[in-house]
Amino acid sequence: MYLCDVWRIYSNNSTLVVTVFITSIDPLIEKKERKHRKPKDKDAPKRPMSAFFCYLKARRDALKKEQPSLSNTEIVSKMTTEWKALSEKEKETYNKSAEKEKERYLKEKKAYDEKNKKTAKKEEKPEKKESPKKSPMKSPKKAKKSPKKKVTKRTAKKKAAKKH
Repeated sequence: MYLCDVWRIYSNNSTLVVTVFITSIDPLIEKKERKHRKPKDKDAPKRPMSAFFCYLKARRDALKKEQPSLSNTEIVSKMTTEWKALSEKEKETYNKSAEKEKERYLKEKKAYDEKNKKTAKKEEKPEKKESPKKSPMKSPKKAKKSPKKKVTKRTAKKKAAKKH
């Protein structure tokens, strides 16, 4: 990208002379810094499946055998409508399996955290200094001032036109 500045325009013996200054603005553009994510730990336990995902896992193979012509997106949308139509009693088995998954995850997470406490060094954050407490009495509210507008030639002309 380039930035063009016109420095001079003047006529000389019935010819127009234009001086143009061209610069590249690539170094002027500030690039946003991307936030770097922490790399995922491969040893960390996987999060537990929800009841819906337990249902998907159990139902997918059977539905694929029943209707092999369906694509994956069609299979998932069909299973979603089936899940919404299920009663609470039918969902109960999947809710129980989801609870078992959650218990498994919590056990693995606890073991993982204990293992990492021993190997990783904790960096202690510096303590924050407490700011002095303000008095309990509230100060009276001051009236807010409206921001002053900058007076330019254009606004001065408008004000003058309104007065007349």
